[in-house]
Amino acid sequence: MAPARLLEGRAVLPLRELARLLELPLESIPGVPGGVRLGGLEVYPSLKLARLNGKQLELKEVGAVEGGVLYVAARTLEAVLGVRVGFDPLQRLVSLTYSPPLDEPQRSPVARFATDKPEYRLGEPVQITDYSYDPDGLPVYARWSGREEAYFTPGPKTLTLTVTNSAGRTSQPYSVQIQVLDQPYLSPRDYALRYFSVGRTFPDGSVIAYPVLTPERQDDPVPILLSNSPEKVPTSGSLYEETLQGLARLLAYHTNGQGVPARLLLVATNLGSTSRTVRLLRQGSVASTSVVALLGQVSLLDFLTSRPAGQFVLEGGQALPLYLSPPLAPGEGLSLQLDIQTSGVVQLSLYMLEEPLLSSFSNLSAPETLDALRALPVLEPDSDHVRGTFLGAVRRLRLDLSGLEPGSARRLVLGDDLLDPALEGRDAISGNARRLLGNYGVTYLISVENAAGTVGAFVPRGGMYSGAIRVNGLYVEVPQSGVLLRGDLPMIFYRNLDGPFLSQRMELEFVPAPGSFLPVNLVFYKPALPGAGPTVRR
Repeated sequence: MAPARLLEGRAVLPLRELARLLELPLESIPGVPGGVRLGGLEVYPSLKLARLNGKQLELKEVGAVEGGVLYVAARTLEAVLGVRVGFDPLQRLVSLTYSPPLDEPQRSPVARFATDKPEYRLGEPVQITDYSYDPDGLPVYARWSGREEAYFTPGPKTLTLTVTNSAGRTSQPYSVQIQVLDQPYLSPRDYALRYFSVGRTFPDGSVIAYPVLTPERQDDPVPILLSNSPEKVPTSGSLYEETLQGLARLLAYHTNGQGVPARLLLVATNLGSTSRTVRLLRQGSVASTSVVALLGQVSLLDFLTSRPAGQFVLEGGQALPLYLSPPLAPGEGLSLQLDIQTSGVVQLSLYMLEEPLLSSFSNLSAPETLDALRALPVLEPDSDHVRGTFLGAVRRLRLDLSGLEPGSARRLVLGDDLLDPALEGRDAISGNARRLLGNYGVTYLISVENAAGTVGAFVPRGGMYSGAIRVNGLYVEVPQSGVLLRGDLPMIFYRNLDGPFLSQRMELEFVPAPGSFLPVNLVFYKPALPGAGPTVRR
């Protein structure tokens, strides 16, 4: 028998020898030299064509002829014969499992499982070994009833498993009964803290009652240029303009309120006579969507994970575009975050331009384009959102959890303007004082001391939230999909209980996500020890 081969990354097998080995009829196709039929597969080597279950394909899509031998891809045989194909890359071995049709009645799968012991305490994990099988080797899929990770009420519990194979045949139910003793092991909250995965939520209606942590606080005087008003832009015009020198952060969040597609344009201008160097340190953006959660979370992760985008030189009087968004259809939005550093005074100007107007500019760096942009109207802010320049783009917080006892929790409030003050600033266009409620765009660098034995959870408080948090250098999506909404469903974002990576200090980085609601709570729990009984403290 000719050996199986690897052609263009696919495992292929000799068709004639395989049919003979499996005792399958391989029919010749009259009138086509070399044409053969195996079940729903027809191959016409002389025509370089094939037909799979009635669909005409090129021969190379199902196999090939090599050295006068007709080979067929293993995956094609899987579709034609129902064989199961496996590949071991280390041994370079292709395995086929073929169950020929039988005249006897079709057999059903068998459900089987066992628990690790017959009795459990309240809140004790139930370990299950599932060894269900199918007599013909088909894959099986489980359906449980009565199964829980742990039980929190005493008494007998019946666990029932039914399995269904890939042919749709279902097993008889198989049940095991366990006994849950009226002895505490872990409360529902402490079970979740110890065993739920990072990213998972759990019920806790006591969050708002936990004592508040008072951190040491220090703000770095780095300006934030915020353009969020008008959020819904009704016409082409200037959104915000400010001069900067040194390090700064730009945050823009707008939707296209016009009846035609439009784009956001960011321009840097050197108003002086000597050259200036401009460095783009970090940049994140997402555009062309009306899904608010995507605008905030994706642009934030794009910003946090970005790398320096290079630098350029602005000559005296020169203007260059720093960013041009994709087209925004009516109703679609954009979120942009940018860290920038300049060697001297540079002006940043942000515009929303309808597509017909933008297409009339042949060169966005030309002096006549700059003159045309400056002639556009300055758009009035709306009453619900903010634009302005605020000092304090980095807020450093230090927490000490040394007083946290087993079974207790403390919370850190961010973005409430009481325990976490809002940044003060001004609108550079109107000169009016402004306050940055929610501290959007601020990077919180949070050092958590004496963090061994704790679990961190993120809790929305002001409304819908979708963003991210960095934990010891790794980013955690908040949440992994959708949005967080309920203040009684914390989401675990770190677990620092035991193991080789147990740390006395946790370093967190948090930036409020555009489009989400502040304030939020970061709750730090110290779970009760297993078997210690109910010790929920505040």
